[in-house]
Amino acid sequence: MAYPSPTTINATAGIGSVLSYINEVTNFWISRMLMVAVFVIFTMGYLRSKNDDDFLGAISVGSFASLVIGLPLWIIGFLDGVTFAMVIGVTIISIAWLMMDKRGQ
Repeated sequence: MAYPSPTTINATAGIGSVLSYINEVTNFWISRMLMVAVFVIFTMGYLRSKNDDDFLGAISVGSFASLVIGLPLWIIGFLDGVTFAMVIGVTIISIAWLMMDKRGQ
């Protein structure tokens, strides 16, 4: 499959057209790695801010932040459906895992 030439990008339309081209050429791997980066940044930020090692809470915060940031990206077409479905799945699993945790009782 031939990819469009970089000279066909309408750069005057803004950075969105350049990012869409890069995303199309890499088969949506740029957006997937962006979601992984958001997840890791929020997870590590939560872990570093707490004195105890609340790993379940950190995963839940990271997955929820990925969901909130991924929703507008999916709406504008930067994130593909499979990746967004994985983000939703991880969010549901991590929130359910957090709800079943018995440490607070």
